[in-house]
Amino acid sequence: MSALLFFDIDGTLITLDKTHRMPDSTRNALIKAKKNGHKIFINTGRVKSAIDKNLLDFGFDGLVCGCGTYIEYEGQELYHHKLSKEKCVEYADKLHDLGFETVFEGKDRLFIDGEHSPGSFMNYIYEYFSKNSDYPIELYTHKDLIYDKFTTVCRKDSDMELFEQYFSNDFYLIPHGFSVIEVVPEGCSKATGIKYLVEKFNASLEDCYAFGDSVNDMEMLKFVRHSVAMGNSVEDIVDKVEYKTTDVTEDGIENALKHYGLI
Repeated sequence: MSALLFFDIDGTLITLDKTHRMPDSTRNALIKAKKNGHKIFINTGRVKSAIDKNLLDFGFDGLVCGCGTYIEYEGQELYHHKLSKEKCVEYADKLHDLGFETVFEGKDRLFIDGEHSPGSFMNYIYEYFSKNSDYPIELYTHKDLIYDKFTTVCRKDSDMELFEQYFSNDFYLIPHGFSVIEVVPEGCSKATGIKYLVEKFNASLEDCYAFGDSVNDMEMLKFVRHSVAMGNSVEDIVDKVEYKTTDVTEDGIENALKHYGLI
């Protein structure tokens, strides 16, 4: 029976250091998994425009992007949950007024609102995706502001209480530390992306495997029958998975696929 394999990106498929590389062992293991008839999917909090071009070109069977807000298979769009233009403008203005710095994440481009000073979060975002993605990066005041989700940074002068009051009813707020908060529309998650594809392929959760390392992987790791935490995972997810593999830099994906007999 072929399996559906779902992989987070950062800390799972690629390293967390400055190189952001896919280890050779991971690359080879994924190729073997495909040859064995399994379908391999990226399942990430990143929107498509924020996925490294070398990953998009690798040959994954499909993508679950933006925490389930966008799904494609063999290059064809299957599902896209995007916010209305009016709401995109409303939310962006509100975040700006509340003193937050934000990356607004759309399928076709990123929009940023924040300082570009060296060492800042926004400078990192701009530098990284300018180098690793072919999609454009615009200012949040762009006339075509449209996005699926956003990631925001709470500064010292940001009004966190009003932020939570305003956004917590319609969005799932995922804290990532260092005052970074990932904000996903209610009803979307990495798990809902898997559910959509399981139903499309008339598959079983028994044949689904999810691999992750971070808090935004929690939903998909709890949803599938076979869940794998990387050796470099945050502590919160390690005791909630079926299997813990080694670090991304220590052949973690290869070891996990061998453990399950998938390669």
